[in-house]
Amino acid sequence: MPRQITLVAERGLPFTLAGQVADEVREAVSAATGEPVRLECTGGALTLDDDGEIHLSHSIAATADKSDLVLFFTELPRLEHGRPAPAEIDTERSAGIISIPACGTVALPQRVAHLSIACLVGLLAGDTDDAAFRSAESRRRRWHIDDERQGKRTLVAASRWGWALLVMGMMRVNRPWRLVSTLKGVIAAAAATASFGIFYTSIWQMATTIHPWRLVLITAFAVTLMATWLIVANRLWESGGGRAVWNRLYNTVTVCTVLTGVATMYVGLYLLTFVAGLVVIDTGFMTEKIGRPAALSSFLLLAWLATSMGIVAGALGSSTDSYDAILRATFGERERERRKRQSEQEDPQDERGR
Repeated sequence: MPRQITLVAERGLPFTLAGQVADEVREAVSAATGEPVRLECTGGALTLDDDGEIHLSHSIAATADKSDLVLFFTELPRLEHGRPAPAEIDTERSAGIISIPACGTVALPQRVAHLSIACLVGLLAGDTDDAAFRSAESRRRRWHIDDERQGKRTLVAASRWGWALLVMGMMRVNRPWRLVSTLKGVIAAAAATASFGIFYTSIWQMATTIHPWRLVLITAFAVTLMATWLIVANRLWESGGGRAVWNRLYNTVTVCTVLTGVATMYVGLYLLTFVAGLVVIDTGFMTEKIGRPAALSSFLLLAWLATSMGIVAGALGSSTDSYDAILRATFGERERERRKRQSEQEDPQDERGR
């Protein structure tokens, strides 16, 4: 009789990845163990404890009873002894967890499939020396065997690269490029201000005389100002709660996510301003006003300065955008939403128990 494996994945990226790797995982596990395997994917949410962490002991009750093995895919980060934990298995519960963010961003399906195979083989074989199980290890991460809890094995990143992968993976889950679509007020204010650069000759003269390094500094200032304003105005900064490690992690990801989103908006606005300048401004007229022959570089510099001006002005419009939409781009808020839904699900059960 074939062994039953169920991949329980949260909606979004985890569920997409579960569908992508299912066939590869099933074939590889069957080949490694020498027995037939049936694998199915299903949606589901993991349970958070009082500290906001995910543990198998809190989540296994929500899985299918008929499954021989259960492997959870979650978008939330996991830490073990203060270090990133990409995966965990518990042979006593025949279950495991894979934290998608800890797998990074490059070749994500391949990394998730590799970890899934190692976890499932480890659960089936129960042998910590199994080659497929140990294949998840590298110079930067090792399986940690819990002496206090029988059967628990956690893959722990033992280098700064593990933190870098985790932050990049969390940014990938946040999808910073989608943050741009929520900043309609910012984009409108930035575009309106940038358009002044196309019509005011004094800005033409300034843009073509400023040294490029000064323009770099102006750009860095504009992007940083916009990102800071978005974080402060929308109260995205995590603090308090007695979770210093988690707060630092969430804040780092929030800063990187917002900076990436603002940089994406900057590039898009720059291209639009550059094209608009080419269409509207006559080359001969620009030559007359700036006192030198106008070239393509003149339009590039003009778009550069005008875009930076627009981004600074756009920060003033950030408070008019959707607060909820911006807030959902942070992991801290998504964790709070999970705990709220979890509490709402538990309350009716408590009422029925009475």
